[in-house]
Amino acid sequence: MNKGRLFVTVLALLAAAAVRADPPAQWQATYTVTQGSIEGGEAVQTYKAADGRYRYTLDVTPGGVVALFTQETFHDESEGAVDSDGWQPQRYAHTRSGGRKQRDYEFLFDWKAKQTRERQGDRPPATLLPGTLDELTYVEALRRTLAKGGTSLVLPVLYGSDGEIREYRLETQGEEEISTPAGTFKTIKVQRTQTGGKYTVTLWCAPDLDYFPVRVDRHKRGRSQGTLLLKSYRGGERSVP
Repeated sequence: MNKGRLFVTVLALLAAAAVRADPPAQWQATYTVTQGSIEGGEAVQTYKAADGRYRYTLDVTPGGVVALFTQETFHDESEGAVDSDGWQPQRYAHTRSGGRKQRDYEFLFDWKAKQTRERQGDRPPATLLPGTLDELTYVEALRRTLAKGGTSLVLPVLYGSDGEIREYRLETQGEEEISTPAGTFKTIKVQRTQTGGKYTVTLWCAPDLDYFPVRVDRHKRGRSQGTLLLKSYRGGERSVP
């Protein structure tokens, strides 16, 4: 078993891995991280928006069998502006600790210069396109689109691990009933593909939870790279289990 693989893929599952016309202004969700029948840990997301600003975080910790091999943890966060038109990231950062060291990164979004800038590092600037989001906030844009009855979404997204702007394409693929530790939900199935990517991400978004993803799968060339299953959610007037 690749002891770090479950956690390396969590962000893509979410980023890979978030009603009314807008998602709630504040929420928190916990996922169980699995690969096949192996439980690999827990992923916790939090989001809060107030006074035209937002902060969105993801924290991943090992558990189950994986915790016997590594204590590596991950933290990602996005900060920026938000209004009725959507999200405008201004900072995105990824850090990890407690295990094999890999490169952390932090990007600043310079909207006046229309480019990203890595705070410390040698990745070249990427050109910011109108509406560019990051690996966390694109899920909020998806939730809003589904709430308005949309069936597809195309977005430029900063792919943080290489600092490039990639085009994410999200398409609905019908309805399915999904069982998770938080309960069983009627969902809309959404598939995500991207330019320059080897991975396909599938999200099952529950209308009863303001279209929050209750399950997220990631595949590489048809092989599973991990699954997130909702354990709990608190947001707006919604609460499970």
